[in-house]
Amino acid sequence: MSKNEWGNDDFLGVTAKIYKPHSVICRQDDDNSEIFIVKSGWAILYQGLLDGERQIIDTPLRGDIVGFRGADGPRLASLAAITELAVYEISSKELVEAILSDGRLGKKIASSVARLNAILAEHLINTGRRNAMRRTAHFLLELEERLSMVGLSAHGRYDCSLTQNELADILGMTTVHVNRTLRELRKADLVSFKSGHVEVINRKKLVETAGFDKEYLR
Repeated sequence: MSKNEWGNDDFLGVTAKIYKPHSVICRQDDDNSEIFIVKSGWAILYQGLLDGERQIIDTPLRGDIVGFRGADGPRLASLAAITELAVYEISSKELVEAILSDGRLGKKIASSVARLNAILAEHLINTGRRNAMRRTAHFLLELEERLSMVGLSAHGRYDCSLTQNELADILGMTTVHVNRTLRELRKADLVSFKSGHVEVINRKKLVETAGFDKEYLR
C-alpha cells in the first residue's frame, strides 16, 4: 500500500484494531490463524527462550506483515506493542483468498515477505559477525531507511520508541554495552540517540562504519 492508503479506515474490509502500549497482541505457540498488518505505531516481534530471556527478532513498522506462514501450526514468535499500535487482523484463509483473486495484492505480499526474510538475515549477521559499533550503526541506519519508506523519517532524523533495554535485546548486547556504544557513536560525530530521537550526523562515515547497503530493503 502507498503512504496515502495507510490513512484508510479498513483493509480488505477489516477495521484496524487499537492496542495500548505494552499490550501482547499474540503469543508464541498460539494458534496461527490470523495475520497482522501494522497500520501505525511501534511493535516488537520476539521469541522467548527456555531460561526466561528473549530475543527480539524484528520491530514491525507501518505496512509490515506478521504471522504469514506457508503451513498451519503454532506461532513462532510473540508480537507486543511498544507504543499505541493499530493493526489489521485478517484471517489467513481470507488473505490467501484475496491474494489468489488479486495478482497485484499477491505481488505486494510476496515482496513484503521477501523483504522481511532479508531483514532477518541482516539481523542474524548483526548478532553473529558485526562488532558492537557496526551492528548498532547498521540497525539505526536500517530503521531510518524503513521509516523513510513510509514517510516517518526525513533528513536523517526520526523518532525511535525503542528503549536501550529493547535495543540490547535486538542487538544481542547488554544494556550497559549498548549505552557505551551509543556514546562512542555520538563522540565520533556519527549518530545521536537521545530521548527517543535519532539523528544521523555523518551519513557517509556511518554507512562506511556499518558496511550498510540498503538494497536488501528494496
